[in-house]
Amino acid sequence: MNSIIKTSPEFNLNISRGLKKITIGSLMNGFVLAKRPKELLVDLKNLGLARIYGQEYNRAKSLINKINPGDEVIVKITKFDDGYGNYEGSLQDIQEINQWQKIKNFLKTKKVLELKVIDANKGGLIVEVEGVKGFVPVSQLSPEHYPRISNNNKQVILNHLKNFVGQSFPFRIINAEPSNQKLILSERSALEETSAQAINQFNVGQIVDVKIVGLGKFGIFVRFNDNPPLDGLVHISEIPEKEQELETRFEIGNSFKAKIIKIEGDRANFSLKDLNEDPWLIFSKDHQVGSIIKGRVSQKTNDIFATVDIDKIKGAIFENLDKIKENEDYEFKIEDLNIKEKKLILKLI
Repeated sequence: MNSIIKTSPEFNLNISRGLKKITIGSLMNGFVLAKRPKELLVDLKNLGLARIYGQEYNRAKSLINKINPGDEVIVKITKFDDGYGNYEGSLQDIQEINQWQKIKNFLKTKKVLELKVIDANKGGLIVEVEGVKGFVPVSQLSPEHYPRISNNNKQVILNHLKNFVGQSFPFRIINAEPSNQKLILSERSALEETSAQAINQFNVGQIVDVKIVGLGKFGIFVRFNDNPPLDGLVHISEIPEKEQELETRFEIGNSFKAKIIKIEGDRANFSLKDLNEDPWLIFSKDHQVGSIIKGRVSQKTNDIFATVDIDKIKGAIFENLDKIKENEDYEFKIEDLNIKEKKLILKLI
């Protein structure tokens, strides 16, 4: 039998077990019964015959030239009756089906693929997966490879992307549609676990060193972590008014300190207006669970809990409320400290 046309055992198993009845669009295993100049007859075993002719024959002519009577093929049912009691069908390229099966599996398992960039256009990069060309939109590139072009010049963007042709990067499939031959990949998604682990080291309210990687109409693009690269934005509204002429006040490559005001995914937003570090972060540098501290009880609420003021932050105590009074100082032990949730639970000692 022709090796190009014969389907794999796995594919046969999936089709025969998954198919309950023939419908338009069903994929059927069969054997070539007769091969004629303008038609192909396929025996669908006990289900009848499928006839491939007309436009469907012409469309698959190069594939039909490779097969012979007795070869196993896959037919897609396109009509129930050709006028002679046979199904009408289109011949499916088994090699292509197997390619897309692998691609779909990569999508399902979120497999990270190391792929070579084979071309680029103004919208992104072109790669190849199992012989199928895929597209990586600019928006799905990592911060390291994203084109930070201030005037959005399409030719400059294209020149930037062309530099990556021939290089290999990790990608992850984020959309696969065999019927439309649509295959979309993401470099950002391939790096998301590493990026998430890195960005967890940062907190809202933290003052960090950032480096300018791009200037735009709406603010300054900055990098706040190099390995892996993490980028963020200082929006124009978070820049002091006297410094909002960005092109004259800032230069790509320069570094300065900025305050994190928002973290979302693998990106952060910064401010230059308020460079006072969050008091919770300052507190966490010198204190941890188990530390002994002094604080003043500022309020008791119905014998349920009491609020304690310590170094510009507030904590809570839920036990031994009968032993403390408002506006008095006591020593406490830290039982729980969560900076992100701004939670400090104390115990009287």
